[in-house]
Amino acid sequence: MALSGAECRFIKQTRHYNIYPIYLPQYMLEEQQHPITNQLIELVEEAYEYLTACEESEVENLFNCMPSGFKMFVSSRIENERQRKRFALYYVCSEVERSYFSFKGAINQNLEESAVLKLYPELSEKFDRDGLLHINSDFILFNGGIQYKNHILHYHQLLRRGYTSNPNFDFIELFAEYRSQTKNRNEFRIAIDHRRIMPKEFYAQVAEMDGWRGLPFDLNKLDDPNYIGLTVIERNKNSLFERTCSLDRTEFHWSYRDRIKTFEIEEISDDRYTFDCYYFNRYIHSERDTQVKAFRHLDGAVKVYVKDNYQQRKNSLMPKEFRSHRKVKLWRIDGDIALNIWSELISYFFKSNEMIIRYFDPEKFEQIFDLRVRDFEAWKLVQEQDADDT
Repeated sequence: MALSGAECRFIKQTRHYNIYPIYLPQYMLEEQQHPITNQLIELVEEAYEYLTACEESEVENLFNCMPSGFKMFVSSRIENERQRKRFALYYVCSEVERSYFSFKGAINQNLEESAVLKLYPELSEKFDRDGLLHINSDFILFNGGIQYKNHILHYHQLLRRGYTSNPNFDFIELFAEYRSQTKNRNEFRIAIDHRRIMPKEFYAQVAEMDGWRGLPFDLNKLDDPNYIGLTVIERNKNSLFERTCSLDRTEFHWSYRDRIKTFEIEEISDDRYTFDCYYFNRYIHSERDTQVKAFRHLDGAVKVYVKDNYQQRKNSLMPKEFRSHRKVKLWRIDGDIALNIWSELISYFFKSNEMIIRYFDPEKFEQIFDLRVRDFEAWKLVQEQDADDT
């Protein structure tokens, strides 16, 4: 079915308005008066006509190719007009889903095609050489985007939960709050998605009910030039954390030179935690001036590896790790960064990575997360033993 031209334009619109394919059906109503409604209706009508000409076997093939999240809404057998209309709607949704998140486009952003710069060319001077946007009084940071004049700029796709969902609200909220408190002494930068821009009247904040915890670090070790080297913490594959994101381990590395201690963290994704042909490993880089006892720099990025050589990264360790295909800078703070905010920003950035907390404070980690969460299989064994005792 040839929806390519219209569908391509439609996908761009859904990205601009941050509308996920699974939510498209609610925009079918004409009384919605949303900018995407008419385009969606036209695509569904075109799909309906296509289905009318399809054989049963062809419809079944289309059904089998749908993502599982859409199959629950339709049947592989169309017996009446209402079912055909419904199938057409979710067929369009599933086709949009296939192209909605382009990881190649997220990694290699083409500024010449930037939807943001086309509308606001003056912003070209606001980006540093890593593509990070300098945040000043012209911008208002929200959890779900950045307001500039009459539009909302979207955060970079790699700042989204699981790289496909809503932004990492916990991290961004803390980032924005700390900027508000320290903007007179610190400089803040963050990455945006150049493929998306939304009129501010369509912006709606989304609340998330889950949380993540940041922990303070041991002050006694921060300025010790001998407290350097590598620490590796492996993911317990029986933990419930594995259901959120599949990780192999997290590496923590301290180094020291000319009174500056450098701290790096990289989480190592497991083999099956892929996005198209890529592996995404979140990464932190920080610098502490041990003479003045202050963190002067902190930045976050995602290291991008391709499938063909990712095993070389898994088989290497900091500081001699295999070099990534690309490193996408996502945010940066320079100045005098408070210790408690430093540790919280790191913990929130690595949302769903419990190894960060285990590194900062192993005892606190066990207090926060009970055995059921840390090791579900061990917890079940304890339950069975308790049942036998009774």
